[in-house]
Amino acid sequence: MEEKCVKSAVYNLETVFKDSAEVPVDIDFTLPDYCPEISRILKCRTAARISSKSVEGQRISLEGSVTLTVIYADNENTVNSYEYQYPFSKTFEAGTDLSGAYVRVRLKTEYINCRPVTERKIDIHGAIGVYVTASSRKIRDIICDVEDENIEVLRVSAPATMPVGNADKYVLIEDEIEVGSSKPDIRCLIRYDSSVRIEECKLLDKKAIAKGEMSVNILYRGEGGELESLEGSIPFSQLVDIEGAGEDCECRISADVAYLEVKPKANSSSAARAFSVDGKILLTAEAYKSRDIDVVTDAYSTMYEANVSGEEICFNRLVCNINDTFNCRKELDFPSGSIERVYDVWCIPGESSTEFEGDCLTVSGNAVCGILALNEEGAPVYYEKPVEFDYRYKMSCPTDNLSVQPEISVISTGYTISGDSRLEIRLEMAVNAAVYECSEINLVNNISIDENKPISKSDSAALTVYFAESGENVWEIARRYLANTDEIRRLNELDGDQLTQTKMLLIPTK
Repeated sequence: MEEKCVKSAVYNLETVFKDSAEVPVDIDFTLPDYCPEISRILKCRTAARISSKSVEGQRISLEGSVTLTVIYADNENTVNSYEYQYPFSKTFEAGTDLSGAYVRVRLKTEYINCRPVTERKIDIHGAIGVYVTASSRKIRDIICDVEDENIEVLRVSAPATMPVGNADKYVLIEDEIEVGSSKPDIRCLIRYDSSVRIEECKLLDKKAIAKGEMSVNILYRGEGGELESLEGSIPFSQLVDIEGAGEDCECRISADVAYLEVKPKANSSSAARAFSVDGKILLTAEAYKSRDIDVVTDAYSTMYEANVSGEEICFNRLVCNINDTFNCRKELDFPSGSIERVYDVWCIPGESSTEFEGDCLTVSGNAVCGILALNEEGAPVYYEKPVEFDYRYKMSCPTDNLSVQPEISVISTGYTISGDSRLEIRLEMAVNAAVYECSEINLVNNISIDENKPISKSDSAALTVYFAESGENVWEIARRYLANTDEIRRLNELDGDQLTQTKMLLIPTK
């Protein structure tokens, strides 16, 4: 029977390995002579990034670094900082062959403790969580038809989105961000961070074109001693090779900062009027194709005994690709007299959750907001406050069995002192998400016919009269009598499969 089954290849992305581990951060170092002594540590900022990843056999190897920025006040209540690069490597043994697997890595600062041992020595202990997922494109041959006039099959159309290919590419960023004419010369760098946003994605033959920009936020101390903020954006356009992807496919691209270093740069007159930016962006491109797949969900023979077996398969269909921005505002209260002036505000997105209700997707979560300020006594202070956010996306129509794993990032942060020790925080945030619908279908995976066992039918009549009720299905009636569905439709002049009224039917029984 196998040779009479018409099969179709179905591809899906299956998780073949998933694990997590912690990278310990245990260091102590002494400030160089050009740094002032420590009076109080205000904040130790961490930025963990993966600079390279590789798969060899059953092993996943990662290389990365943790940028530790210690922001502190000296004995004169001046804000200073010192940056320390902590490289790390991590290896995962999967226990299964991962050749060709698609590896995604997420990093999270689990905790960080920073304390001054002396006025010049700092002790830091913490841990970075490394979360790894490896997926492979799996092929499955499913029965979509049977070339045998004695076999009746029930076919349905399963909407599916099948992965075609994926690829990673690192993009080097080298540029300068100049200080505006109204701002003072650079004396020292306090802190910096960045975010990346993909603005356009197109797919050509075996290539994806990604256009976007890297936004860089900088806080520095000028020659006059005041803290100054600076923002800049660096556009990029890059081709990513995806083997097997054609113009009939679609694609989505996400981006992560894999490496970033910002340094003051002096001009010909030895004045520092710009920052050099050296970075590396990891572009992750996925190509996919959406189409309806015919599958057989039931079968029987009109002549012989048949053994039909099946299995349940989930067909994932991409409902929508979300690449959007949204705004968030919140009033933050502080103790009276604690904020006289704000130096800097930054936000880092935390955990988020999703909920589907009708045709609406809601992403809820919080961002940790850091505020570097000056109190009424003239001393620098640091506060951390959570800022909750809600993002709502209206889909084209209500759909069931949906899943999504959104990526949330903060593009820009603004603030206004709205009262005595009250701050209004304004966030522009970005969401990148693919929403999938899972259709679980019980389909036939094997049909076995025993031609030595013909089915027994009544010899008394060639036709049977059946009184059908409205709403009954022709397939169910035909299967009950092991009859041919096309013959039932022809004899009874039926156009469709569903009966809309009570009707007497003639059923061929020979």
